[in-house]
Amino acid sequence: MTTATTSRARLWRGLGDIPAGRGPCVTTLGVFDGVHRGHAHLIGHAVRRGRALGLPAVMVTFDPHPARVVGAPRDTASLTTVERRAELACDLGVDAVLVLPFTRGFAQLPPASFVEQVLASGLRTAAVVVGANFTFGHRGSGTTATLHELGADHGFTAHEIPLVQAGEAPHSSTRIRECLRRGDVRSAARALGRPHRIDGHVSGGMLRAAAGTAIPAEGRYSARTGNGQAVDVEVFAGEHVALPEMPSGPASIEFLARLSG
Repeated sequence: MTTATTSRARLWRGLGDIPAGRGPCVTTLGVFDGVHRGHAHLIGHAVRRGRALGLPAVMVTFDPHPARVVGAPRDTASLTTVERRAELACDLGVDAVLVLPFTRGFAQLPPASFVEQVLASGLRTAAVVVGANFTFGHRGSGTTATLHELGADHGFTAHEIPLVQAGEAPHSSTRIRECLRRGDVRSAARALGRPHRIDGHVSGGMLRAAAGTAIPAEGRYSARTGNGQAVDVEVFAGEHVALPEMPSGPASIEFLARLSG
């Protein structure tokens, strides 16, 4: 594979993409779909710890969403592409993003094997930073306590960060998807820390995103294109976005507010 550069961050697609001979790092783990305010808080802790230790910060994410692979009954519509996740993480100070292909075989890894293959051998992790509710390994059997125990064996420290609250519940990608299903793009933007954006390809006046993308509910919205142009768009059946005046080709849209009528 060839290591890609997204914005200023290195994007590694799988353990085989990690450059040989690279030094230790500080790692943060999670799906990070949306890179919302809660994620930004966690990533910030990892970046600051890395700077204090004089080490790069690496964000580890998974694709596709683990719940899609194990069949968990939950909405896993993507808030961001992998490339967009890397851009946003880079803006927060992350030096590299490792995308681990999440397969049924990977889901079967026991926590000890995950730590050995990914954190110890793959990344040479010196410290790992995770949210307080983080689980990993087969059936989520690994917890932050497991990371502390295995870290002692492999020479890294583990740090769990409290979740950032949004009212009575923590910020979560699940709640943002719920906002989008209602067409409440303003609430989604508050949780994300920026307007919700979808990336796709315009053809015949319609923006088509990848299957499984989180698209707001059917209706009309004020929006902004990737080059900053203000536009009104219409979502049909929560699947396609009408952009009649946009030329064909790659495009992105940020949703600002739902329009009445």
